[in-house]
Amino acid sequence: MAENPTTVACAPALSDAEGTDWRAVLEPLGASGDGTVGANLGWDLDWEREQLRSADGREHLSVRVYGDEVLVGPRWVPGTDSGCAGCAELRSRLVIDHPLTDDLTRPTSRVAPRRPFLPELTRAALARLAHRPLGPGELYAVGSRGTRTHRIPRHFACPLCAPEIPERPVARPPQPLALRPRPAAADNPGRAAAGAGLVRPGALRSRLVDPRFGPVLAQQRELLAPFAMSMALQPDAVALGYARETTFAKADPIAILEVYERLSGFPHQAPLVEGVSYAELVSAEGGAEVAVRPAAFGEYTEEQAARPTARIERVTDDTPMDWAWGHDLADGRPRLVPAELAFFQYDYRYGRDQRAARRHGAAPRRHLYQESSSGCAVGSCLEEAALYSLLELAERDAFLISFHRALPLPEITHSSITDPVVRGLLATAASRGFRVHLLRATQDIDLPVVWAMAVNTRAPFPATFSAAGSGIDPVSAVRGALWEVVQMATERMTWERSEAEPMLADPWLVDEMDDHLRLYALPEMKERVTRVLGGPEMSLSEAFAGWPDRLEQVAGGDVRGALDYVRGRYADAGLDRIVLVDSTTRDHADIGLAAAKAVVPGIVPMCFGQAQQRVAGLPRLEAALAGTPSGKLSPPYDPHAFP
Repeated sequence: MAENPTTVACAPALSDAEGTDWRAVLEPLGASGDGTVGANLGWDLDWEREQLRSADGREHLSVRVYGDEVLVGPRWVPGTDSGCAGCAELRSRLVIDHPLTDDLTRPTSRVAPRRPFLPELTRAALARLAHRPLGPGELYAVGSRGTRTHRIPRHFACPLCAPEIPERPVARPPQPLALRPRPAAADNPGRAAAGAGLVRPGALRSRLVDPRFGPVLAQQRELLAPFAMSMALQPDAVALGYARETTFAKADPIAILEVYERLSGFPHQAPLVEGVSYAELVSAEGGAEVAVRPAAFGEYTEEQAARPTARIERVTDDTPMDWAWGHDLADGRPRLVPAELAFFQYDYRYGRDQRAARRHGAAPRRHLYQESSSGCAVGSCLEEAALYSLLELAERDAFLISFHRALPLPEITHSSITDPVVRGLLATAASRGFRVHLLRATQDIDLPVVWAMAVNTRAPFPATFSAAGSGIDPVSAVRGALWEVVQMATERMTWERSEAEPMLADPWLVDEMDDHLRLYALPEMKERVTRVLGGPEMSLSEAFAGWPDRLEQVAGGDVRGALDYVRGRYADAGLDRIVLVDSTTRDHADIGLAAAKAVVPGIVPMCFGQAQQRVAGLPRLEAALAGTPSGKLSPPYDPHAFP
């Protein structure tokens, strides 16, 4: 704060607290600078809102006095990523899954403090703060459990400092998207040089991990994995963030980045168009050019929708649904796509309200679509996130087409790969009795995709495991596939064979992601999944000739150029419409991240559960299956083997 002192404003509830003149205790804060200080007994949203309004663009320090603790801060500095009192209250409730998480309007702790030494502790704390002032967004907790400084990042849903989510009817689409040049890192043409600090060991951990306020509650390490495996927990995300690497120092920041990718599964700050059918959009002015017809994303059969395990509904042009705004990567024009495809955790019961969805998530829910996280990505800029979104979609698409075609794929020889990480992972799998086949799974989207299939050579069960990887660099594609399949091949089995055997007679019992893995671990399914073996052997350089050199030459050291090149490979496969949905929240942007999900009409989607396989009505898939064993079958074909 600046040099001019200010007066501490105490709420009546605090002024009336028995036994302590809290105004006198907190008065030294008034000498801390040219801003405002507001002190209250506990949390009161209306009071805090009025104090922030009274600050009128100046710095503000909030103080909340509880029965056994005083929270001095956070110090809110306009124009920075410093969180305010609302951010701190919301984050603290999320951490403990507070029953009032969704109702910050209800005041708390309206009882006078009972700790006799709390005023003395607070005076001592304020004396410390005189020598070591709070930084922007910092909070100092003083109580019987000790004292600690916390950094409070802004929260996208803060009722005090977060902007309101704009309403955008069809007549008011967002502005066109203008992608920008982004200098690439020297060692990776797909990563922006500006984001190098994100993966620096310890950088994200020291900034984001806090067991009380988050945003990342904990960084956990899996000690039973055959390599360094890290996990990150973020209460606003729907799942843990996972990372596998050679060291925990490398894995830790990647796990945090992935949990921020999971955070983008809901439209926290994205504008939506709600409750409108495609037919209604088309009838509106310009609607036919803006909205993408739902049928373009694949359809469900009548049999699927009628199954007891179905969690979807069949969609027609007249089905009312919610829509999300994205942009066509070809021309930057705004496009509408179904909200469930844009945000893989979209829930019609709660819309944007992810916290309510988490609290009530066990309740049955039915969707128009079943979407996975495929295509969700984060990067240090939107162009980088879009690039890795497309790489992941190409990986899943190629795996599914390869699996359903059930024809031999070229196999990459182990001896042609000198990368020490790859060699170590292959040796680890072999030590557990698994031979890993590295298959060139690339189909018509000409990008490096590897299917890693681990086949048990010691025992009939578990028979096989499969995973896939993609990347600009073929070695990174091989690594990506191996990290996952080697973990599956080496981890302890937590289920019995008898749990999966009913699926042999009735594939409609394949209902969740784990069911796909368990089905193809059965010896009886080994023949089905290994139909893709027996193709010609080739070296890694032969399998992906010219990679990554040809992309690097075209990209010219620019991530935007790499994105354009990859988009061109999609267009060559007939997938010339790519809608990029920007799912970046304020939480992402404040740590230098962008989040995106590419939605591609005509691509084969990765779905889990046989009743949820959305593979009907995809001409490109039908053409790929013509003349193959699956070409004689009707959708949804055999359950796939992707875990």
